[in-house]
Amino acid sequence: MGKELAPSDMSSRLRTALLGLIIFTGFFVAGFAFNDVRAAAGSGRPVTTALLAIPDRMEMLLEKPAGPKVENLPVRTTYQETLNTILEKFYPEASVLETTVVKTPTNSVTGKVETQKPSLNVQQLTYMAIRGILGSLDDPYTGFLDPEDYKKMREENEGNFVGIGAQLNTNKQGQVYVKEPLPGCPAIKAGVRKGDIILKVDGKSVADMDIEQVVKMIRGPENTKVTLTLQRAREPKPIEITIVRQVVDYRMVEYDLLDPQNGIGWLQLRQFNSKADAQMDAALTDLEKKNLKALILDLRGNPGGLLESAVDIGSRFIESGPVVIIQERQGRRSALEVDPSKHDHRTYPLVVLVDEFSASASEIVAGAIKDNQVGTLIGNKTFGKGRVQTVVPMPGDAAVR
Repeated sequence: MGKELAPSDMSSRLRTALLGLIIFTGFFVAGFAFNDVRAAAGSGRPVTTALLAIPDRMEMLLEKPAGPKVENLPVRTTYQETLNTILEKFYPEASVLETTVVKTPTNSVTGKVETQKPSLNVQQLTYMAIRGILGSLDDPYTGFLDPEDYKKMREENEGNFVGIGAQLNTNKQGQVYVKEPLPGCPAIKAGVRKGDIILKVDGKSVADMDIEQVVKMIRGPENTKVTLTLQRAREPKPIEITIVRQVVDYRMVEYDLLDPQNGIGWLQLRQFNSKADAQMDAALTDLEKKNLKALILDLRGNPGGLLESAVDIGSRFIESGPVVIIQERQGRRSALEVDPSKHDHRTYPLVVLVDEFSASASEIVAGAIKDNQVGTLIGNKTFGKGRVQTVVPMPGDAAVR
């Protein structure tokens, strides 16, 4: 039989084993104990000091590391701090010019070309931040309009713009051409003709440009000049025409008496802006002089526009009652009633043409005509934008809608 250990010997061995376990764990789990011991021995510091520090080191190792301090800042402060960080750390000298040496493929000629570093447009960064905030609302009809977009929207709603007065289009070859110079406008007065292909604007080629870019180049401040280089059919060489920009009214209405014998007229409304009702009134008056007996109101492709314009035009066909009922988010309802002063034309059979691009104010008018049983709708399912939007101007000629 083995020798039975005294209690004191057993306690001593347990203490030794426990100390060994602590040392072993410190060496192999903490990973830095051996270096501490060796450093202590080399420096004359007692080794026991390093060993006694192992439990503290292990506690530090096992503790959950503290995460970065999170500070809840107001949105405006957060944006400003972020913007300042971007400017200070990444774009300290955004507009410094650099010089680049350029060689030909044969390396026979060298030269220097000045290029500019990409500049940081703080205003555009701010606009993108606002768009991001509004985008988080997950509302396709809420958005930000920068000054250029807001100006364009105001021009469309007000029914006029400064330019030459010509409808442009793109042909199969991708060339921008004059679809039609508007009557009485600067373009037709200067000699621009239907079908003229635009080659240059103020000497700059418009090849490979889309129609929006060309329109932007042609428009400008009132009473300034713009020169168009045009390719005209049966003309051997391009011609140049200089035009003085003037205020031009959008032509929202196209109309014709399609069947003079039966008095069937057609009237197309492109958009609901501040000039649309007056132009429709004039068109109906002219058609009635030609013995109008039935009307086709064409709202195909009409994206909508001003609510007030929709009420005015709807009032021309509806006898009484609401043209539209608006229900706000909080549940409050308000009705916009027919304006009796618009009843200045005869009543006649009415057909309304709609398609998948008929939206907003177009749907209001078409729906009111159908609900009041004063006309028949023909066409495809409409866009489905049953929304009334409010545009809120912002500092810097921008807006939120």
